[in-house]
Amino acid sequence: MNSLDTKLVMPELRGHEIDFFTMVNVLWRGKLRLLIYMIIVGLLGGYYAVSVATPIYPAGAVVALATKQQQVLDIESVLSGGQGGSEAVNTEVEVIRSRNLITALVEDLNLVDDEEFNESLKESSGFNPVGAIKSVLGLGDDPKTEAAIFNDVVDTVISVISVSNIRQSLVFTINVRTEDPDKSALIANTLADLYIQSSLNEKFIATEQASKWLSEKVAELKLELEASETKMKAFSDDTQLISAEALAGLSIQLKEMRERISDFDTKRVELEVKRNSINAAAQAKDYEQVVKLANNTRLATAFTELKAGNVEQATFDLQVSGIVSQIDFDISRLNTQRDSIAKAEVDFQAEINEQSADLIELQQLQREAQANGLLYESFLSRLKETAVQQGLQQADSRLLSSAVPQEASSPKTLLIILLSSIIGLIIGSGILIVKEMRNNTFRTADDLEGYTGYNVLGSIPKVVEAARDRILEYTQAKPTSVFAEAVRNLRTSILLSDVDNPPQVIMSTSSVPNEGKTTMALTLAQNISALNKKVLIIEGDVRKRVFKEYFNLDNPTGFVSVMADETAIDDAVYKSSELGADILIGEKPVVNAADLFSSVKFADLLEDLRKKYDYIIIDTAPVLSVPDARIIARHADVVIYSVRWNSTTKTQVKQGLSMFENLGLQIGGLVFNQIDGNEMKSYGYANQYGYAYGKDDGYYEN
Repeated sequence: MNSLDTKLVMPELRGHEIDFFTMVNVLWRGKLRLLIYMIIVGLLGGYYAVSVATPIYPAGAVVALATKQQQVLDIESVLSGGQGGSEAVNTEVEVIRSRNLITALVEDLNLVDDEEFNESLKESSGFNPVGAIKSVLGLGDDPKTEAAIFNDVVDTVISVISVSNIRQSLVFTINVRTEDPDKSALIANTLADLYIQSSLNEKFIATEQASKWLSEKVAELKLELEASETKMKAFSDDTQLISAEALAGLSIQLKEMRERISDFDTKRVELEVKRNSINAAAQAKDYEQVVKLANNTRLATAFTELKAGNVEQATFDLQVSGIVSQIDFDISRLNTQRDSIAKAEVDFQAEINEQSADLIELQQLQREAQANGLLYESFLSRLKETAVQQGLQQADSRLLSSAVPQEASSPKTLLIILLSSIIGLIIGSGILIVKEMRNNTFRTADDLEGYTGYNVLGSIPKVVEAARDRILEYTQAKPTSVFAEAVRNLRTSILLSDVDNPPQVIMSTSSVPNEGKTTMALTLAQNISALNKKVLIIEGDVRKRVFKEYFNLDNPTGFVSVMADETAIDDAVYKSSELGADILIGEKPVVNAADLFSSVKFADLLEDLRKKYDYIIIDTAPVLSVPDARIIARHADVVIYSVRWNSTTKTQVKQGLSMFENLGLQIGGLVFNQIDGNEMKSYGYANQYGYAYGKDDGYYEN
């Protein structure tokens, strides 16, 4: 990347950035354009509102939802009334807009035959350009079935109906918007009536269904009750039952028997322990212990006699054996009694168990019969209540206010005009901002210098008298005009660019045609000649040759003839009184122009002219069009590069300057050309060049 590329790339990238203040400045500069956009779009919106838009008429019917049913009879309703909760409110809103209810509305009012809701009627009643084109191209849609048309009508009707709930209340407003005020009111009132009637019908249907179900259930329960009572009676007849109280007495007797058995067992154990102890003591010959354990008076007397020697030992032992035998007899008797009672206890227990089971089953049958009886009575009572209520049902809602025709609510002309104007403002702002962001030209000398890195030697305003054959006359007639002063300022910048070695050969070029380089070169020659300098201007653009548009020349000869030695230099030079300088025009060369300027003869011609003139100005072809300017630049002391204000693109300037730098040629400076003062002022750059915008009118004639 060369030095010029380094200068140009970063500013170009920065050119796509736009901050907030820049954006505001852009919008302020384009305020007149924004006003025009607002007026145009606002007028279009007004035209739409007045002439195109179809008036829409609203109507609303007010319905209230009842939270409690009025009880004519003091009985519980089979179907409860409306409940005042958010769920109920939301549910009722959806019920009103339900497809089933809207379908009934369409059928009731025969809205299928209304063109507003049936698009197929519109298509058949008038010319449809889209349908005609499809028909010609064979792309027509298949005709819709009646069911499809009906569904479309229902969808359209749903779209024009809205239901709103008044906050903190159970009041709904059914809003309808159509193209006819009477139609809107009719639809709203009809829908409200259908909603109320639908609620009542649903209650009647539900009550009827409940009555039918209750009748069937009562019949079933009656059969079940009869069956359970029959079963209970049959069981009672087939079973020998005692009462629950008697059964409880038997249980007490059973308990007493078990206690007696326990007592027998205890006594037997005591007797067995006593017998074993006596036997043990007798074997140990512990007769005192035997007497003590036996607790028998006769045995105690016999022991006393035994110790006195009055009774023999055998007699005493015989009495002990008798006591042991008596104990064994008592044990045997106790066992016999216990066994007898235990056997009776088993039989008694079996009898109690059997009677308990029968009693439990009987009680179960009694409870079942009782439950069936209660259930039967409850359902029978509910059936009678339902039969009474069937003629007393009321709707859960009522109509508070019928819909009446109203004035059109839309289009709101003023609002549409206001919104259209705002849209116009937004569109205009977008266009201005996008245009500003996409701008690829130069509007200030600072931008040009910052982008290229070269100094701007002069800024030339656009002349009102734009005709080329009058520009020199204008400058001569008004030497203190804004334009003349700008050229004079350019002259000063060029001549003082190098005080030690002032330039003698000045070349004027540009990126593309129509950038004012030729006019600048001629007026610069005119201005320098006013310093009593001998000036020659050469028409270096031999391909286009535009000098004839500035001067009235009759078959003049030019420097091509001089180079061919066909004409002397003095004979080829044209002296213009308006210009005050000599002119050497271009001729159509026999050879290629680039070869002509690359020749030694052209270089020799310039050397000869340097000796005769103080300043030589060469107007060349645009650098991006042909290579002539780059060839001639090698013979020039300074190259002046013209850039047209708000016209020449940054890319063109970059490419043109790069062509010179690639050859090692330096640009002496830039000329900002054809600046439109009024337009520049509209961009907000009036402070850039005071002489161009009336800030210093006292210094200029015009």
